[in-house]
Amino acid sequence: MKKITYLFIAFLAIGFSAKAQDSLAQYIGKFNFPEGSIVSYVTVTAEAGKLSFSSDKGSGTIERVSADSFAIPEYQGTGKYTRNADNKVNGVIIDVMGYHIEGVKETPPVALIDRQLFLKSERKQFAIR
Repeated sequence: MKKITYLFIAFLAIGFSAKAQDSLAQYIGKFNFPEGSIVSYVTVTAEAGKLSFSSDKGSGTIERVSADSFAIPEYQGTGKYTRNADNKVNGVIIDVMGYHIEGVKETPPVALIDRQLFLKSERKQFAIR
């Protein structure tokens, strides 16, 4: 009985850890800023349950303050993620060292399948010898 209880607790802990990582996944990506801004882009990544960023001006960590609001301790700044009508993160607003900048999340390109490559591989699979 004790083994089952420990096993249940372990699965519960793993589940909470995975959920925390999933909740951070919505914030990762590349955010582009308008021409003339102090940075041209910021890339947000998640490792070991923590968010960090890198840009053309430097890098650092991001600490969650509330739902979509974060502190940027290395630069004494704050950040807030914006969402679209589908409740998906689509941008970020950063206030750091007296600067206010707003960036847009870069959407990943849609992969197109090369029709000829697809047809060639399909023919090879069904070739009769």
